[in-house]
Amino acid sequence: MAVCSPECQWNLTTAPALEPFSVEEAKAQIRSVQNQEDGLVQSYIKAARQAAEDYLSRGLLTQTWTLAQSDFTPVIPLPMAAPLASVTSVKYYDVDGNQQTLSTSIYEVDTRSRPGRVALKSGQSWPSLHGGRQVNRIEIAYVVGYTSRDLIPEAIRQGMRIYIGYMDADRNGLEPDGKRALEVAKLFWTDRVFYTPPVYEAYS
Repeated sequence: MAVCSPECQWNLTTAPALEPFSVEEAKAQIRSVQNQEDGLVQSYIKAARQAAEDYLSRGLLTQTWTLAQSDFTPVIPLPMAAPLASVTSVKYYDVDGNQQTLSTSIYEVDTRSRPGRVALKSGQSWPSLHGGRQVNRIEIAYVVGYTSRDLIPEAIRQGMRIYIGYMDADRNGLEPDGKRALEVAKLFWTDRVFYTPPVYEAYS
């Protein structure tokens, strides 16, 4: 869980079913022919993807996130949404305290911005929210990431390859060069996305 203090937080709700590399590709990177280590190699791949996503603030392969925040704002940026594939739903607690699903006629989805975002449509207004509930009155579920590992920019993949190689070379975490793994990988992870929390004062 990540937090934009004090009014919003976001959580991964469905992890990607696909990883950036197959086990065979990762084994070629570390020059391994040991089939009994396939599980370990799979863990390298997952760790490398998670490290890249954390640093880049991007979900690289298809995954679902939920953003919860206290109030509506004219524009709501969606963390980890570069690229944003779609918005599944926008839900809110109405004045009676019941959770409702907001009609898509009220908002538009911007998949081209980095990160992607939800915005109030021209001529529309956000619904009133439950006054007795001050946190997580709005929940947005959305899908981010590329549909294929081949669509991930090659520079990002190369950084992950290097990180995988370091993890294999430094299995015990004792080698001095092994501790530089993330810093070396970051040299390839230049396409970062910087999330800016919504400005609540902009909407009344």
